[in-house]
Amino acid sequence: MLKLITFPAGLNEPSMSPFCTKAMILLNMSGQHWQPEIVSTPTLSPTKKLPALRVGDRIIPDSNQILAWLEQNGAKLFPRLSEAEKTQAHMLIRMVEENLRYGLLHDRWLDAGNWGQVRPVLFKGIPWPVSAVVPRVVRNQVRQATLAQGLTRLPEAGRLSNLGADLEALTMQLGDQPYLFGDQPCAADASALPVLSSIDNLPKQTPLRRMLRENTGLMRYIERGRAEIYPAPVSAISAAA
Repeated sequence: MLKLITFPAGLNEPSMSPFCTKAMILLNMSGQHWQPEIVSTPTLSPTKKLPALRVGDRIIPDSNQILAWLEQNGAKLFPRLSEAEKTQAHMLIRMVEENLRYGLLHDRWLDAGNWGQVRPVLFKGIPWPVSAVVPRVVRNQVRQATLAQGLTRLPEAGRLSNLGADLEALTMQLGDQPYLFGDQPCAADASALPVLSSIDNLPKQTPLRRMLRENTGLMRYIERGRAEIYPAPVSAISAAA
């Protein structure tokens, strides 16, 4: 059986990492039998990032590499999409993961109000005195990553303008459809839903969360996705396995 190496559930999400939640959705879409392998650090992954998929003695890192492996093994993760629509889906995935997700990172890690509630969830179980050092180190790494990406170099108005354009693009693509490309969910939904849901589940209000919650179309999309394709929290999956 396949094993998904993943961060645990938290912040009302199946995993605290939207990439791990994405991989769970893809595995469920593929019809493959799998179990979570819950870890608190990504040391088992060759890239030192999660998720990673354990296939026998092989470990496949990165949610997009997992997607590719599933497709190579017969999964239809872009059902009924034309080649042009697959290209469009690929661009939406990149937009969500390489821009909108950084808005989530900013609000989880760098917003003072959210950090106070996110920190004990993310670093639960780390013993003293390590717990006094590691969160500060990792938070600084996230700050440097968001600066390198560029989003947090902008003033708030510029940052929200960029993120608002991402939300509008998703809104336009969704239209009045159940999912981004029609009646059936595809890999683009597996990417977009965890990021959007995680923004909605931020503990404290931020301008980005407010902007999302004012978008009734995307909020209906999030609720539908949670009800129909979201996996159970990994702790619940483990208990049932």
